[in-house]
Amino acid sequence: MTSQKFKIIHAFDQASPHYETAAGLQKSVAENLAGRIQRLPLNSNPRVLEVGCGTGYLTRALMPAIANADWTVSDIAPTMVEHCRQSIPHSFDIEFIQMDGETPCVQGGFDLICASLVFQWFEDLETSLARLSSLLRPGGHLAFATLVQGTFSEWRDVHRMFGLSAATPAFPSAATIDGFWPDNDEVSGEGSIEEEAILQTYDTAHDFLMTLKAIGATTPVRGHKPLSAGSMRRVLRHLDRKGSLKITYQVAYGMFTRMSS
Repeated sequence: MTSQKFKIIHAFDQASPHYETAAGLQKSVAENLAGRIQRLPLNSNPRVLEVGCGTGYLTRALMPAIANADWTVSDIAPTMVEHCRQSIPHSFDIEFIQMDGETPCVQGGFDLICASLVFQWFEDLETSLARLSSLLRPGGHLAFATLVQGTFSEWRDVHRMFGLSAATPAFPSAATIDGFWPDNDEVSGEGSIEEEAILQTYDTAHDFLMTLKAIGATTPVRGHKPLSAGSMRRVLRHLDRKGSLKITYQVAYGMFTRMSS
């Protein structure tokens, strides 16, 4: 496991106790993704793998609709796995595991693999999509929501204006991800992707940063050098000049169905 992933694990473990007090957008996106998944033609007792469960937003949103599933719920951060476990009624039979979704350590044959706002943390999304898709049974579905190009555009634009580099990742475009669907001798099928822009309002730019910290989304892009205190103050002052701050989250919803034969 890379040093970058250890940083991500540490950040999310630290955030897990208060994650749900700040993760309103994450809850909304998970519910939107759950609604899309519920329209899929799943069988009555599907085998389900969730990647990056966090504290359980997507798990809880899906369980009423597919309660008879054989569930495996995972996250790279062990404390997140435990918070998710505690949020689920004991009447549900679920296997909880710590797992890096880029190198899954589970046996294939899933009817559904799902992930909400996880893939933006992956180091090699194209390869990861192929690996996860190979764990689907023929006719199985991969469904996810992830951040794409356009996310935090207001934040990044101000950094560029001052000749600075933002610590936030350069997310791929939805069109780029749409070209990642596997199509080879081992795995093929049909994929689609849709996106929406969600505006979040913060009282100040500092509040925006504190929200990211509260949900554990503070691991800088690899190799980023922290801004000086003076440079950060310039960025924050510029963003605060018009009062409350609106930040864009560009969310893509992806669906892939493995070919039946």
